[in-house]
Amino acid sequence: MKTLFKLPFKALAVPFALAFFLVSLAMRFLAWVSGRVLALASLLFAVGGAILLFQGEAYSGVGLLVMGFLVSPFGIPAFAEAVADFLHGLNSSLMGFIAG
Repeated sequence: MKTLFKLPFKALAVPFALAFFLVSLAMRFLAWVSGRVLALASLLFAVGGAILLFQGEAYSGVGLLVMGFLVSPFGIPAFAEAVADFLHGLNSSLMGFIAG
């Protein structure tokens, strides 16, 4: 009886599981690409920020260093990867519900 009660919910969970899988896959790919491409931009921002700091332009130098951190593999790409991991976890939970 429990299985018949869960069947409509399992049918509703299948599109969500597919959507979570596709979105997490796309986010992992974008995080990988941005991590590779933005690493060079991060290096350029960091070098430019350090040069401006040594020249006495404190606000501009700190701004460039912050932007360098955000585009580095520890900033926005790491956040995107954390969201992709969360979506993968949701997908795994839904797949366990559907299979069980």
